[in-house]
Amino acid sequence: MVREQTFLGHDNKNPYHHLREFEQLFSCLSIAGMAQETLRWKLFPFSLSERARQWYAHNIGKVNREWEELRDRFCLAFFPISRIASLRKEILDFRQDEKESLGAA
Repeated sequence: MVREQTFLGHDNKNPYHHLREFEQLFSCLSIAGMAQETLRWKLFPFSLSERARQWYAHNIGKVNREWEELRDRFCLAFFPISRIASLRKEILDFRQDEKESLGAA
């Protein structure tokens, strides 16, 4: 199930969406005798492939087994601040033409 929606790390994909999907799926799983945190760490790499899996292998030793730190690094790596700024600029520069409906704009 985890591999069904793998994140490749391509620029046009949103890591926040991947994490939301992963965490929703993860919340439905449990293995008797295994802590939820351990299960999360074991499954997450299987939700990644290509560039994202390479990133994970390179960064796993830098987070000291803290999920929040891994999640934050993951999002910044694949949705950098420059992309956030670009999207913010698009929103701020929005203009509706005079005869254009809001929906069409």
